[in-house]
Amino acid sequence: MTVRSVYRLCMQSVYLKTERLMLEPLKEQHADFLFDGLSDPALYQYIPQEPPVDNEHLKERFMRLALGTAPYGNEQWLNWAVKEKYGDDYVGLIEATINIEQGAHIAYFIFQRFWQCGYATEACSRAIEQLFGEYGCLSVRAEVDSRNQASMRLLKKLGFREIGFIKDADTFKGSSSDEYLFELRAV
Repeated sequence: MTVRSVYRLCMQSVYLKTERLMLEPLKEQHADFLFDGLSDPALYQYIPQEPPVDNEHLKERFMRLALGTAPYGNEQWLNWAVKEKYGDDYVGLIEATINIEQGAHIAYFIFQRFWQCGYATEACSRAIEQLFGEYGCLSVRAEVDSRNQASMRLLKKLGFREIGFIKDADTFKGSSSDEYLFELRAV
């Protein structure tokens, strides 16, 4: 699949469904529904990012992400607001970046009140299925702070394997961060 065909696919609104969830293509308007959940400092304990400053900044960020492509055209962005299928609650956000070598990186934010419900597994599984099936990705990677045990358990449950370790990969929030690199290859 060429970068151009991936770009066309990214520009299509693709809603993904699971047994309990809807993954809605991220739009600027989702900021109104996701701001409170994304404002929880617990989500940022193991990443250098900080909670959004306000709803307007989050809308601007979502507007950029909704474009589907990086400013230099070297990456395609897929982002989904994750919502309960049979309710009104948004439970998180899934982000995927496809590079020109047909590899992808995935990141996820599941709001704290929905931890331990299996939503992260369900949402990530569906996004990964889309990356491999519809976008022709050859692999999906995730980088995880070595202190984030829950995220490492999730990745292993999804079938990822550890392929690297970076000592002192980053420094943020007053401490050094070691990171593991995980990968899931297309079958």
